[in-house]
Amino acid sequence: MKKIALITFILIALVSSYSYAQESVPKEVLLNTLNGVNKLKLSNLRTTQLMEYNEGFVDRVYKIIDGDKSSKDKKSAFKVLNSDTEKDLIDLLGKKNYKKYKKLMDDELKPLVKKSKELKHLYN
Repeated sequence: MKKIALITFILIALVSSYSYAQESVPKEVLLNTLNGVNKLKLSNLRTTQLMEYNEGFVDRVYKIIDGDKSSKDKKSAFKVLNSDTEKDLIDLLGKKNYKKYKKLMDDELKPLVKKSKELKHLYN
């Protein structure tokens, strides 16, 4: 009986760790998605500046995701981050290009949001 309980526990642990692994999105994947702006036809300087900005942005996103806060606190932290990011990106890209970038990211981030539900708070 103890062997069956032990085997059951091991199987449950493996299944749990497998499903958790499926739900994480590596930083590099998120960064590459955020940097995929060829469709916007930005200047090389703006593209470089955006890529530099996105590196810090991704670090801040994962600091929130990996933190010990409750989901409610994480959601409010994402709201603050989104507000700051909107201001920064409007300064960097201009309002028109920011709107285009936000629309593009809404579309491009959908597959990543399916993998990690916490990413649904980006740009919202």
